[in-house]
Amino acid sequence: MSTTGGEPARRTTIPLSARRTSPIGLLRSAVGPRLPILRPFNIGLMAEAAAERFGRVPIYLDQPFAWDPQQRVELDYVEFAVLVRQMSAVLSRAGVRRWDRVAIVKSPNYDIQALAWACARIGAIPALLSARLDPDILAVLLDRLKPGFVVTDPATAAHARLDAARLRDLSCTAIAPIDGGIPVEDLWGGPVPAPDPLKPDDPMMITHTSSTTGVSKLAEISCTGVSFTAGVEAMAPFVHSPDELFASAISHVHVRATTTQLAAFSRGTPLLGIGNPDDETVLSLFGRYRPTIVEAHPNAFVGWEPLADHPSNPFASVRVFFNTFDAIHPRTVRRLLDASQRTMPVWLQSYGMTETQVVTLRMQTRGSVRRQSGRESRSVGWPVPGVRVRIADPATGRRRRSQTDPGMVQVRTRAQALAFVGTPDTFSRRRHGRWFDTGDWGRRGRWHQVEVLDRVADRIDGVESCLWIEDVLLDRIPDAEEVVVVPDGDGKPVPVVCMRDGKPLDEDAWRTASAGLTGLGAPLLVDRAELRRTATVKARRYLLTEKLKAGGGDGSEAIRPDVVLREGA
Repeated sequence: MSTTGGEPARRTTIPLSARRTSPIGLLRSAVGPRLPILRPFNIGLMAEAAAERFGRVPIYLDQPFAWDPQQRVELDYVEFAVLVRQMSAVLSRAGVRRWDRVAIVKSPNYDIQALAWACARIGAIPALLSARLDPDILAVLLDRLKPGFVVTDPATAAHARLDAARLRDLSCTAIAPIDGGIPVEDLWGGPVPAPDPLKPDDPMMITHTSSTTGVSKLAEISCTGVSFTAGVEAMAPFVHSPDELFASAISHVHVRATTTQLAAFSRGTPLLGIGNPDDETVLSLFGRYRPTIVEAHPNAFVGWEPLADHPSNPFASVRVFFNTFDAIHPRTVRRLLDASQRTMPVWLQSYGMTETQVVTLRMQTRGSVRRQSGRESRSVGWPVPGVRVRIADPATGRRRRSQTDPGMVQVRTRAQALAFVGTPDTFSRRRHGRWFDTGDWGRRGRWHQVEVLDRVADRIDGVESCLWIEDVLLDRIPDAEEVVVVPDGDGKPVPVVCMRDGKPLDEDAWRTASAGLTGLGAPLLVDRAELRRTATVKARRYLLTEKLKAGGGDGSEAIRPDVVLREGA
């Protein structure tokens, strides 16, 4: 792999005019150079292959890799590949071998994916755990995982209670500057081992599901599954190419981060990696680098709505907004599309989950989102190529005769997870032959689109869709940052409302907003901290129900451990 030579230097500050892709550039992006990933392509091999194929494609960061000796905030594909190689040498020197599980639980940073790629390069299995999970949930997941090694940092180790005694209990070696651990600096500079990845249908990585309904599940993901989803994304026209700048502001411990990075590297796409997507970071980086494509969690986009009116116009250059993990609210789509200065910006909404990866895709424009009405906000689009969706009877697990009748959403895909680590019976219960139960309740719409109404675990008797009610209320309460409808102790739907900047929600405003929505209880007003979010910025609904059962409270009440540690759906 070449690390020097005549490649052009990276650009730093990029004017908005340089990010206005021409029609010819868009066409070139559809047919331009690429690395073939429709067949399995292990993440442990991609960094070096992309560096050889595309050279010094820029990667911009909001913070340096924690273990980069030079602490750079601007890298390129070549330097990224060198760091992956050097970290694989660190892991090897620490004793990591093929098939060893390596837990990666550290402060949010784009370097998490580089660590995972370094593990896969030598045939180890990276297990990515969010540092934002409750300490008790992290303890359960580590017990189930039984890793031989853990990569962490002092702040996360303190949060997760990973002291020397706990490491001994896990029979685990920590690669970190903590008590009982080995700092990366002490292992740096050893010989780089030859690549030795596992086979395509072996577990390539382990990532966890959301903790919205209880303790997360640990899903084993294969190279075949990741490559399939990444291949579909890389083939989509007008997304990845050397002419774009793809800003990734999602949780980098999730499989989605791996698939999109694999797709980007296969096309030579410049990247903007963000580990802490707060307002200050977004204003600074988007103003400087002017990304053309932005991916974030739905609730992160909701939080960015006030930035749409900022004088620096941070979203002016964005041609494609891309959200995964959850449905997006129409109000958010309208506000951010209007903030773009592109001629025809689009919003790509992708529905999927850890267990299946991407399932459906829906494209919206300024015009289509304005015309959207009624239950259309629950549409998540149509299955992507190679993926099938059906609505099944919850009693039998078999396909409903009428697909427009609500039922269990089931998926058939090559990207299906291999198993759940530590809870194999849970995985088995969700399999129906070659179909996998997503845990969502939905139906097919008039045009055969998939409509997701609720998580099955969150359904409330007599309520067709809590998510639809939330869409309506967010549209009618412009200053609401979030609305979550959950059952109280008697099973009655209660809106939990979080207002921006501590603004009040008076009775008249609520009466107007809730007009026509029968059966709702009085709203519970909470602040941001009381929403108890997951790593993907979703509110943990079952904990809000517990809060209602306790009478609302001021946010200081403790949730019983048996509630926090209930098994997720």
